[in-house]
Amino acid sequence: MNSAKKPLSFAISYALFVALAPVQAATIGPVDVSSEAGDLLVLDNDQVSFTGKGAAVRVVGGQNEFIGTTMDIHATAGGPNDAVTGLQAQGGGRGTLQGSTIKASGYFGDGASASGAGSHVQLGQTDITTDGARGRGVMVNQGSSAQIIGGTVTTTGLMADGLSAMGAGSTISASGTSVSTAGNAAYAVRAQQGARIKLNNVSATAHGQTAAIAITGTDSVVTADGVTAQSDGAQGVEMQEGRLEFSNGSIQAKTDGILIRPSSPNGGGTAVVRNSQVLSQTGNGINLDAKGASLELYESQISAKGDNGSAIWMPGSDSHADVHDSQLETWGTQAAAVDNRAGIFQMDGGRVVTHGDSSHGLYASTDVIGGQSGAPGATFDVMNVVIETFGVGSVGALARLGGTRMVLSDSQLLTHGDLSHGLLVSGDDASLQTTRTNVVTEGNSAYGLSVSNNATADLTDTHIETAGEKAYGLVSQATIAGITNQLDLTDSTVLAHDSSALRVSGGSLLSHLTHSSLVGRSADQPATAVWITDGANGLAADLVRLDSDHSFIDGDVLVEGGALQLSLNNQSRLEGAVNDTPGHSSLSLDDSSTWLMRGDSSVGQLTNKGSVEFATPAASDFMRLKVVGDLQGDGQYIMNTDLGALRGDRLEVGGQVTGNNQLLVRNSGTEPSGGGQKLLLIDSQGGVGDFTLANRGQEVDVGTYRYTLQRDDSASGQSQWSLVNITEQLSTAASAAINSSALATLRDTWDAERGSLIQRLGDVRGDGHDEGVWMRSYGQEQQLDNGAGRHFTQNLNGVQVGVDGRMARSNGSLILGGLAGYSHANRSFNGEGSGKLESYYIGAYATYLDDSGWYTDSLLTLNRWSTRFDVDATDGKRVSGKTHSNGAGLSVETGKRLDFSHGWFVEPQAQLSALYGGGDRYRLSNDMRVDADDGISAQLRGGALVGRQMRLEGDFAIQPYLKAGWIQDLSARNQVKTNDVSSHPDGNGGGWYAGAGITAAMGRSQHLYADVETSDSSTQKRPWALNIGYRLAW
Repeated sequence: MNSAKKPLSFAISYALFVALAPVQAATIGPVDVSSEAGDLLVLDNDQVSFTGKGAAVRVVGGQNEFIGTTMDIHATAGGPNDAVTGLQAQGGGRGTLQGSTIKASGYFGDGASASGAGSHVQLGQTDITTDGARGRGVMVNQGSSAQIIGGTVTTTGLMADGLSAMGAGSTISASGTSVSTAGNAAYAVRAQQGARIKLNNVSATAHGQTAAIAITGTDSVVTADGVTAQSDGAQGVEMQEGRLEFSNGSIQAKTDGILIRPSSPNGGGTAVVRNSQVLSQTGNGINLDAKGASLELYESQISAKGDNGSAIWMPGSDSHADVHDSQLETWGTQAAAVDNRAGIFQMDGGRVVTHGDSSHGLYASTDVIGGQSGAPGATFDVMNVVIETFGVGSVGALARLGGTRMVLSDSQLLTHGDLSHGLLVSGDDASLQTTRTNVVTEGNSAYGLSVSNNATADLTDTHIETAGEKAYGLVSQATIAGITNQLDLTDSTVLAHDSSALRVSGGSLLSHLTHSSLVGRSADQPATAVWITDGANGLAADLVRLDSDHSFIDGDVLVEGGALQLSLNNQSRLEGAVNDTPGHSSLSLDDSSTWLMRGDSSVGQLTNKGSVEFATPAASDFMRLKVVGDLQGDGQYIMNTDLGALRGDRLEVGGQVTGNNQLLVRNSGTEPSGGGQKLLLIDSQGGVGDFTLANRGQEVDVGTYRYTLQRDDSASGQSQWSLVNITEQLSTAASAAINSSALATLRDTWDAERGSLIQRLGDVRGDGHDEGVWMRSYGQEQQLDNGAGRHFTQNLNGVQVGVDGRMARSNGSLILGGLAGYSHANRSFNGEGSGKLESYYIGAYATYLDDSGWYTDSLLTLNRWSTRFDVDATDGKRVSGKTHSNGAGLSVETGKRLDFSHGWFVEPQAQLSALYGGGDRYRLSNDMRVDADDGISAQLRGGALVGRQMRLEGDFAIQPYLKAGWIQDLSARNQVKTNDVSSHPDGNGGGWYAGAGITAAMGRSQHLYADVETSDSSTQKRPWALNIGYRLAW
């Protein structure tokens, strides 16, 4: 088509026009499609060049349309005030370009524009360039629309926006397009006054001092999916009211990544960001500066690289941020991942990370910038979030000044750096609340939690752990006078590896521990759990009230200023010393709580209804508890002594003693140096109260003997309680050792093993076989009293096996055999403990049976005994001992059977036996030394059997019998030393025995026999004794 210098008017019908084939490319003048009848103009591969004022291609009216393919459109302003447009649609007109280029030059030189309801510009793979001030790439207003697919939009002039939509109903849709602006105040994308812009896979770049995307107006909306927005000199997105929906893309900015700035008294503006990255070089990732501004953030990463920047900055009053599964990160100094001054911040899932010094994770403060209406408030509600700081003085979560509130749940806080506290809350009505949260700090002076200036902290199911010098677990402090902080822990733990678990530095503190623990450590050893002192700023410590409910305080309590009221209730426990330097503090324990005192202690007042236990001293370093004032309650005190060195713990009461107090005394196993000694344990100024021993039997085991508690009242009203010796009352350990090592005890065991001939072999007279084997089982209860140790009981059982052979003699027969056996005895020391003995032995025997009825039986055994006992001293402490010894026994028994008619018989008997028991030396678990001498025990028994032998069918026969007699112990005494104190247990004495038995021949080769017996003597009672045997002969 030929070019023309004046506008062309086309009145060709649509049907005729489309039937014509396009002509060759040509350069033409301005194109105007504005017929009232309606026109459609289609151009292909043409160039439109226009200089002047107006549009190179102009489509006006809803009935008119322009379609251009591979077009090259140039619009140049004719003068400095001439506005030109490459493609313009007005009044409902529609203009379409495909694979084309537009270049507009001059002031207000727009590339493409649409104006008016129904007007529409469609650009496919079209490149647009403008180079004049206010020369926009694509502009729509007054309800018009534009659709852009592919292509590029480039502007270079001042205030020359790339894509600009203005007014309600105005829309731009861009997909796969690259938009770039170079001039100042030139936005790459701009929606105003209710306009809507939709971007898909678009690159929007502003190289000047302007945001890449701008939104102005309450109903203005920019929706971006897969968009890369970049501003080299300003914000990535700048909003004044309106709405941003940004997903699957990235925003990079020189200053704020997204800024919602104030625009009206109503404020507002909403940004919804999903699965995207926002990066600020020098400003904030997202800045909610406007009143009521809001942010919804999902699965995104927000970063601020510069100093003083925040990932999210919330100075606008009533602003709101709702964050899910996202990462908020800063890299500069004096930064905060989230800085909330006047809004509500909520986060569920994700991470918060800072890398610079003085860069906090979460920062809540009402120290707002600018004039905010009303009383400002800043609130955090965070759950399932990891908060981590890397830098000096970088707090994990901080709430300061009145109106701030920090709530954390199911989260983790980690700080790495000196002075980097995990949590900090400060100011009137400032509050912190944590639930199921872990706090870990690594650095010197990095507190787990700092509470100050009338702030409140409430921790539930929270673990705080610090590692570093002066890295206290909890800190309460004040910067002005009259401060009372509140700190409550429920189901929580505080562990300070290198410092105190709780430090109060000036001011007052009200604290409740419920099912919680405070643990202070130093080099993995117990240190200070609670430290109360005046502040470094000179403010004095005041009242500290610490109420413990079913909680544990592990470490010393150090009071250097003020006064502590410490209450232990509901099974609470304190382990450590209490040093109350001012002497104004009080400690109270209910009847279920305990205090384990690990060092010298002092306290102003003590009310004890539970238990105060002096820890077991190291190297006899006994402890002293000083109560400056009165001692009250009906509690228990557990103290340690070493009467061998005449040293022990001491309780000193400067005031009055009230209540009925129990005293449990633990002593070492060492022996006092002399008799009649006494050791002072409690010194007081009198009072109506008393102390009684809680030890079993109100006696204290001290070495070999026992001591009791004696009260001495002076004329001046003072009262003292001391331990004094009870003459000849053996201690628990000494009695058990004497009983276990007594020769008489071994003798009584051997008696059961030895038995008599008929108990061992049954009736062997009628057995005409040459050889035999046999087995015997035995058991009996023995109640023993050797006159030295307290009487005790042992239940013994065992088994023997033997083999022998018979040799005929002229007037009888001789049986020679050997045996082996094992016995086990369980001992009961009369409610003081138990013991056991294991006996192994072998032996040989010779039995001569004369045809006249006489018999002689001799037995020799070699024995090995293993003894062990475990007893509870009067203080409840377990004392153990074990030893081994050897021995040998010899027995000779003789008698004669006198037969009468009908199978009746009488058999008088006599038996002499002797046992040698070897000595033993051993040491008990309480360091008591035991030295038992060897000795020989001799015993004489005389008695008789009365029975009847009854023959049954074949070779079967039974022989029941009754027996009775006397046993006389001729000697059973040895010396047992406990700590060089000699005792002489003695089993001498005599007594009767009686019993019944039966032997049975089951054919010619098998025999069964059983025997039951009871006895009573001055040293031994046997309620029952049972023997059962079986013999096989051939």
